[in-house]
Parts: sequence; structure tokens; C-alpha cells
Amino acid sequence: MATITDVAHRANVSKNTVSRYLNNRGYISKETRGKIQDAIDSLHYQPNQIARSLYNNKTNIVGLVIPDVIQPFFATMTSKIEDQLAAHDYRMILCNTMHSSEKEKKCISMLTANKVDGIIIGSHSIDINYKNIEAPIVALDRDLADTIPVVNANHTQGGILASEAVIGHGCKNVAQIIGNTKVRSPSIQRHRVFAEQMRAHGIKCSTFELKLNQFEFSTYLGMADHFFASNPGIDGIFASDLVILAFQRTALEHGVKVPDDLFMCGYDGSFVYQTGYPPFPTIIQPFDQLAKTLVDVLIKRMNHDSDVRLTYTLPVRMSDGHETDNFDPDLEPTLMPLFPDCGTAN
Repeated sequence: MATITDVAHRANVSKNTVSRYLNNRGYISKETRGKIQDAIDSLHYQPNQIARSLYNNKTNIVGLVIPDVIQPFFATMTSKIEDQLAAHDYRMILCNTMHSSEKEKKCISMLTANKVDGIIIGSHSIDINYKNIEAPIVALDRDLADTIPVVNANHTQGGILASEAVIGHGCKNVAQIIGNTKVRSPSIQRHRVFAEQMRAHGIKCSTFELKLNQFEFSTYLGMADHFFASNPGIDGIFASDLVILAFQRTALEHGVKVPDDLFMCGYDGSFVYQTGYPPFPTIIQPFDQLAKTLVDVLIKRMNHDSDVRLTYTLPVRMSDGHETDNFDPDLEPTLMPLFPDCGTAN
């Protein structure tokens, strides 16, 4: 394996010059830079990342802490955040806390011990003092502390759009399923606004709260089955997309006509909402813009930039459920026979 000494010898320069080239420090002539890069390429030299981190006091690694990567909102955000970090030459360590504050504490301890440059946190733990974490932090849709910037969708706008859809359908007795209120999150605002709009239009609105860190689809199915048995007469439901999908499936199994007898409006807009049938309207969160803002704000904090606000709120939009987001006609699949000469089975 080639060393920095080998590179210096091949390029006929000092080790210090190679080190300055690798760390982009100090003036080096264009000719010398070319000789060093040629030596690196010919020797297939790989810089020691640990040594470079110690030299630069920077790891180019960011931690992402979320409660459950299998949940569609967090799965989508993880993908988008990783893309944004890569565009800035950062790598990502994913910490999937699996609903455990103890696991989250261990994850954060691991991240800080390994000197990550910053952390994005979207977890739902309620017993961690985030002010004590010795790393720049930005929150995803969480109010972690009064000193930590939070990036979220415009949930007030989302609540209004959802209420307009329900009112427009003519619902008279609706229910909304909300996340656990022990988690301090801007997302609760959409449900406050929705309830206010229902009340203002004389529509009965019942609110049901999920358990803390309840993300499994199977639990939503069980909850939906119990819900329909206990709440006859409901003609409208507002909830996150995955909950809506569970309620839709259960309603159809009970012979309920959707959306004629039961209208449903979702929230999030990740890929899963397009799997529902019949299609249902949903509020689309701006995943790309959320990820870009999270990364931009975190980089500012890591660079000690004072131009950082505490709140970044991004607009949402309504989908009627029939659109296909980000469709690329060049990627439209074509079905071809795999074994064209097999004939027909007898």
C-alpha cells in the first residue's frame, strides 16, 4: 500500500508539500499540484482519513438520529438528507433509535466520541437534554431546545388545506389521528388548525392520540379495526398517510364505501400514499427542500456562521392522490418475456 512518502518521492517534492496539497493549505504551484496528483493516481494512494481528520479538526461526517427508518416519512427524509450531505462532501452515520431513548443516548455518545462535525435529530425521545450535546445540532420537525434551530413544514397551512378538503366533501362527523402529544413537535399545529376549522364550520371533530413512538403498520390496522367498531357514524378521517392506508384497508374490509361514505385525507406525501386505492388526497411535505435546508443550516452552524434563525418553515401543497410525483417517462418500464421460447404449460 502506497504511503505519503512514496507520493512525495514519485513527485520529487517534500512530504510536507504533499500534506499541504491533500489538505488544500498554502500556496502550491499548478505544476507541482499536477505532479502530486499524477503520483497519487499512478500509485493508487488513499489518504489516511483519520490522520486528515486530526490535522483538519474535521471528520466530514454528520450523524442523523431518527426513531424508525422503516417509517415512510423518515425513510424518505434519510434518503434526501444523505443526498444533500454527499453534495457537500459529507458522509452520514444513520442512528435508528428504534423508539428507545436509551439507545438514542448511546447513539449520541457514539457520534460525539467519534467527533462528527454535526448532528441532525428527528427522534421522538422526551427525556434527553439536547442542550448538553457537544456538537452543532439542527432539529427535524422537533422542538429540542430553545437554542437549537428547527426545520419543519408549514403545518398551519397543511391543517387548513386538509380542513378545506374535508369541508368540501361535505363531511359532518370527522376524526383525526394525531401523534403523541408528549413529543414537542411543530406538527401538532396542523391538528390544532384542523380542529379549529371543523368547529368554525359546525362539524363534529373527535381527536385520537397515538401511543409514544407508535410507527408500526400492524398496530394501525389493529387500531383501525377497534375504531370502526367503537365509532359508528364517522364520515371523514384526517391522519398521516400510513395511518390512512390502514384505515382505508380496514374500512373496505368492513364494506364501507370509500370515499363516498368515508372520506380520508392524508398527510406527508412520501411514496406510500400513491399505493392507496381508491386514491386519497394528501398534504405533501417538501422533502427535498426540508433536506436542503437542514443541511445548509447545519453547515452554517458547523462553520460558526451567525446568520442562523431558530425556525425554518417551508410550504406544503395538496395532492388529489391521482398524480405521479417525479415521473420520468424515460424510466417507464417495459415488460419483456424472459423465456420467450418456453411455450405454454400443459
